Amino acid sequence: MKGLVTKEDGNMLKVHIVRKEACGHCRACLSGMMENDMDIDARNLCDAEVGDWVELELQDNAFLYAVLISYGMPLIAFFIGLFVGYFVVSPFIPLPQSLVSFIFGAVCVLSCYAWIKSQNPRWEGGKYLPLAVRLTSEGYEV
Repeated sequence: MKGLVTKEDGNMLKVHIVRKEACGHCRACLSGMMENDMDIDARNLCDAEVGDWVELELQDNAFLYAVLISYGMPLIAFFIGLFVGYFVVSPFIPLPQSLVSFIFGAVCVLSCYAWIKSQNPRWEGGKYLPLAVRLTSEGYEV
């Protein structure tokens, strides 16, 4: 994917990209779930400057790890919450077991998302950022 460098800050770049309809092979924008024009942060591995066009890549398995963190962990938290709510908490609360179980599962999911959000600064600087790997010619081709 190609983008135009709009801001440079040390080894970090702000890159403006336009997602095409055929885009989706790198999944950096969750395959079209985001708007067409995007400004994303990327690591500067090619000594790019403002006004340069760069090619962006994701590190190996970065997308898979991000999906596992964003969706897998909350799913596991939900099932743990359902189990604990049904077998441990519901005997002490005078409500239907299924309702207590669901509420406890939802609380666990929200707690998991809060924890993920609290860890976001640690992950933003890590391997989940796109990399500006090389300078390229002008154009929004993918």
